[in-house]
Amino acid sequence: MPKAGLIVGFTTKFIKDRHFVLTLIDDGANDKQLKEQVRFITAQTQEMRPFVELGDASKLRDLSGFTELGTTAAGALEFERKPYKLDKLAILVSSDEANTLASCYRATSLYYRHDVRIFRDFRQAIEWLGVADLENEINELRKEPG
Repeated sequence: MPKAGLIVGFTTKFIKDRHFVLTLIDDGANDKQLKEQVRFITAQTQEMRPFVELGDASKLRDLSGFTELGTTAAGALEFERKPYKLDKLAILVSSDEANTLASCYRATSLYYRHDVRIFRDFRQAIEWLGVADLENEINELRKEPG
């Protein structure tokens, strides 16, 4: 199963039979690595049509490596994903600052994804993605080291 072990600050886990992607975003991540991560997900999900993704930034505390311009530019890289408008992304945040950055990403990536929403509640995020029945499995993936 592929993982984004080489991109600092990002860990990616898959439940491929459900077309689900979990991206964990931790301290140490920055704009440049976010762009690398978007390209990684695009490459890894070519056969997963459509797919849903939970971008879990709920444990991200150090946002100093991110800028509004950088996260907006990373969202624009979604254009590399074809076909457009099939995939959903829920971004889980825990602070107002993270919400602002996620909103920048959302504003651009909405041109290329079916829908993108920001949540502060894990359960609401997975319900919206349609994978609430995988809650226990997703929570286990969230706890496992990358």
